[in-house]
This record gives sequence, structure tokens and C-alpha cells, in this order.
Amino acid sequence: MMLRLFSRKWTFRTVFACKRLAPLTSCYSHFIAVNWLRASAQCHHERLQARPLIASSIRNGTRSLLSKGPKVSGITTSWIVRPDDTTFLKIIHGGITLSFIEQAGYIASIRHCSADEDRCPVTIGLARVNHVDFYEPIPIGNIADLQAAVTYTSPHSMEVTVDVWAENLKTGRKKCTNTGTLWYVALPSDVEALKRDKGLKPLLVPQLEGLSEEEREEGRRRYEAQKASRKSIEASLGLDSVHPLSQFLQNPKNIEEHTASASLTTFTKMFRPSDCLSEGYIRGGSILKLMDEAAGVCSWRHCRGVIMVTVCIDAIDFHSSVRIGERVYATARVVFTSSNTIEVEVVMEAEGLATERRVACSAFFTFASLSKEGVVPPLKLQTEEEREKFEKGRTRYNDRKKLQKRT
Repeated sequence: MMLRLFSRKWTFRTVFACKRLAPLTSCYSHFIAVNWLRASAQCHHERLQARPLIASSIRNGTRSLLSKGPKVSGITTSWIVRPDDTTFLKIIHGGITLSFIEQAGYIASIRHCSADEDRCPVTIGLARVNHVDFYEPIPIGNIADLQAAVTYTSPHSMEVTVDVWAENLKTGRKKCTNTGTLWYVALPSDVEALKRDKGLKPLLVPQLEGLSEEEREEGRRRYEAQKASRKSIEASLGLDSVHPLSQFLQNPKNIEEHTASASLTTFTKMFRPSDCLSEGYIRGGSILKLMDEAAGVCSWRHCRGVIMVTVCIDAIDFHSSVRIGERVYATARVVFTSSNTIEVEVVMEAEGLATERRVACSAFFTFASLSKEGVVPPLKLQTEEEREKFEKGRTRYNDRKKLQKRT
């Protein structure tokens, strides 16, 4: 029997609130939904090719993350998509989805650690978002169900897989809209130790039981792959100094259109207590939402008139924690374009009253065009760094196309 969690924190409104929500009935909304499917099909097939067991279960509607592993760490939670959760297209905002995915992952991971009654209390930190895929939009008024479970553990980290399902209340039809993989670490619950932060080492986590040898080997390969990717990204960012993206601003009058400088976007924010954990650290979901908003504005600035939506997020690495009271800067710029997709790099920096500015996390967001007549303008490259990033983006793009042909 699946464990269902219905708490006030997660179930924001009762079903009666649906009477005040407007369904997607207009022709324009139908057009947007159909084109979303086309735009996300490429990333969808790539992920399903890479994970064939998940592919078959998603297609026939039988996938359940709670069917394996310890029931104590698996959760299912639901919420109604309200008007303030959506964009002007009347579909859920990508940042809202990311925030709820991270919250579900947090609950699953802290339950996994809390199952060991003999260990000292711990807090959970988000170390990496390996990927999040957007298969279909969730319209306003639908029920969004999240399933989250720990699917692999290394000595000091936990892999949590999250599925999002949308349910149409009128027809009862359910569809898988998102899947994501996140990595968490356990830290001491001692607030004073967290404040000192420097040199803080992750604690040992309880090992996941009930996995076959084949599943353990596959999980070990995923762990080593994300670890190598993280080291490579940290080396390229140069975490000991202010990232060059924040020094990339120029006189707007002298910027050529469709260059990386023209669409450069920086969001600045100080998070509120509602965005924090009990220890005073910012929740990973709040950071993901801000990064998605910055990337979205950057893509729209580059395209000007072409409707863009999030279809894939690759490798969000958390290099440093962010505390309440610190100011954060999410800087986004375009690094690659094809005829109908655009890849945006987002780097978030943080600084406090007594601390220097530092890189907190980084990610690559992929957006696709929904406009039938519109195409993504080609990116004009000006520097050697931009050319290098563009070629890396082209390699990732071509790899995705090869995977799609195999399917």
C-alpha cells in the first residue's frame, strides 16, 4: 500500500476551490498545449531511451516509485494548481514545479535518515539536481500528484527520484508531466556548527536496502557520473573568485542584438523566512524557482516575440549554502541556439554583510519554441569563451538528436 501524505502544508486548497478555477477551453490554450508536446518530445525520448524501465512504465501508466525500497522514505503528496501558480498561458510556472519537486525530495530524504532511531538528529542539504524533464504542461485547475522516493545511497549522499502526475478532475485522466533526480546530503542538526560552515563534512547516511545487485551497480554508475560532472563544473567556474558573468554588463546602447550581452539577465533578491529551513538556510526549491525565472526572462529577451517554455534542466550543482539575510544574484546568458531551442546558463552568487561574494550554484536550462511561425534567432558569438561554450552546447544538442533517432 502506498504511503500518502496529506498535510496542510502541501494540500493548499480543497477540491471545492476548483469551482473558481478556469479550465483550458479556448482554442489558443489548446494550441499551446499541443505545441508544448512537440517541443518537449525530443528531451522526453532522450530520457526514456536512457531509462528503458521507466519508459515502459510511464507509457502504460503503471510506474510507481513507492513499489520498491523502504516505505518509510517514500511519499505521495498533492496540490491543486491555482491561478497564482500559473503563467499567462494558464499552465503552471516551471519554477513552481521545481519548488514542489525539491520539497518532495527533501521530505523523502529526511524520512530516510530519520528512520535510524539510534543516530543523532540531522538536517538535509540539496547538493545537486541531476536533471528535471518537462513532458507536458499542467493546466490550471488540475491536481498535481508528486511521488518521491530514495532510489540509491552512497556512504554520504542519497539519490531521490521524483515523478509528477497531473489529474484532470473532469475526465479523471492522469498523465506523467515531470521526472527529476536530486542528490541530498545529511548534515549535523547543530545550528552553531552550521553557522561555522567552513570545513563542514556530510554525515554517513543509512544505506538503502532491498535493491538487487544490478540496481546497486546501476546506481553506483549514476553516482560516479554525477560526481565527475560536478568536479568538472566546479573547475570551470572558478569558485574562489567572483564569476565573470556578474562583470559582463555593458552600455545597453552599444550592445548588438542577439548576442550573449543583449539578453544577459540578472535577478537580485533577499529571501524571506518562509523560504528557509528551520536552521536558517534557504530551501533548494526557492533557489531553483529564482533561477528558472532568470533563465526564462533571458530566453524571451533573446527571442523577442517567440513563446518559449522550459523543456529540460541539466545538472544544477550547489557549491555553497545560502543563509537568510544574504543577497543573491542569479545571472543568466544564452550559450547555444538551434532553430527551435535555446540553452541558457544560470550562475547564482551570494554575499552577506560580513562575507565575500561567492558562487552558490549553477545550471543549464533548455527552452523550446511554441510559436508555429517563429524560430529562435541564431546566437552571434563575439568572444573565444562564447565560441567554446557554444560548441559544448552543440555537442549536447547533437547527442540528444542521436538518442532520439535510436528511439
